[in-house]
Amino acid sequence: MTVQQSLDTTLPIIRQIHEARSDEERARLLLAVSDAVLMKYRPVFEQACERTGFERGLEYIAVRRAAWQATRGPDGLHKNPLFEETRTRFAAFAGTEGGKA
Repeated sequence: MTVQQSLDTTLPIIRQIHEARSDEERARLLLAVSDAVLMKYRPVFEQACERTGFERGLEYIAVRRAAWQATRGPDGLHKNPLFEETRTRFAAFAGTEGGKA
C-alpha cells in the first residue's frame, strides 16, 4: 500500500462510480449503494452521473430520493408503483434484473 492509498478515505463505492467505464457499470453501482450512503453523498453520485452524461442515472437517483419521502401503505410498501417499475427498468438496463451480474 502506498502512502497515497493509505490517505485515501473515499468510500470504495464512490471511487468505483468515478472510475466506472460504462453507464451499465454506473447503474449497477447505483442499484447496490445503500440508502444511507446515497442520502449522505447524493451530490457526489449526481456529479459522477452529470460528468459522464448519464441522464438515466440522474433520473434513478431522483426517483430513489422521492421514494425515501413517499407515504407508504399499511403494509409498509410504496403505494405508487413508479418506484418499483423504475428500479426494475434500471436493473434490466444494468443487466442485473433477477439477481444477475
